Amino acid sequence: MDRPLIDDGAYFSPVEPTVDLPDPVVVEGILRARGCPWPRPHVVTTTGSTNADALESLTSGADTGLCVVAGEQTAGRGRRGRSWVSDPGAGLWSSTVVRDYPQPTRLPLLASLAVVDAAIQIGGPVVHVKWPNDVLADDGRKLAGILVEAAAREPGVESAAGAVVGIGINMDHAEESLPAPGATSWRIAHSVVPDRNTLLAELLVALNNRLITEWSRSLADYRRCCRTLGTGVEIDLPGGNRIEGRALDVDDEGHLLVDDGESSRIIVAGDVVHATIGT
Repeated sequence: MDRPLIDDGAYFSPVEPTVDLPDPVVVEGILRARGCPWPRPHVVTTTGSTNADALESLTSGADTGLCVVAGEQTAGRGRRGRSWVSDPGAGLWSSTVVRDYPQPTRLPLLASLAVVDAAIQIGGPVVHVKWPNDVLADDGRKLAGILVEAAAREPGVESAAGAVVGIGINMDHAEESLPAPGATSWRIAHSVVPDRNTLLAELLVALNNRLITEWSRSLADYRRCCRTLGTGVEIDLPGGNRIEGRALDVDDEGHLLVDDGESSRIIVAGDVVHATIGT
């Protein structure tokens, strides 16, 4: 056995000096001090996809709060089938199991709020959300992305066994190494990169708190920090159609209400590809 053990049952390749990984024991200590009952995270240097790993754990019986964290993903996934660039040590890539949440359509919004909460808790950059779940720095550039995936439905069972909440936060990128146009990083937005143990722990604490907080309160918080609302938008819909209009509100299911000039439309899924403040 020539691979070091970072957490019980999780072996990984030797850590390169440039890869800054959370220490699962330290994170667990912070979770306990903050009153969060979730288990010690599983931390690996590299994996194909933390979401895939967490989904496997979910189908094998893992409980809510089991979190997989990687220093690098070689096959990271984004929304609508996109790839997610996860350079070694440049970000915090995590996926957390959530079981038995009654309204899974709300999970992307709750996850984005958890990132906002964690940033506030550790004195990080000012951040906002873009519907449904992108997290933006104050200059409007994307700091973090979220992908929620449900476990495969079992035959004869009406609801999925649970879901995995994947959160990717750009941490240590310089301008020249950003993964995509319109992206930013914690270092660029705030100058100082936080301790990964603290950030991961506060992210998990915040996600747990959001899951047990009354939805009406979280929805009100989401509306307050959602930059999409009140703006002119263009939205790419699944299937290739695009609509234009003004974003009015987010309903109780987390769907976006848009006035297209003729009627108010309910947008269940889509990408806001353009937003004009005050139009």
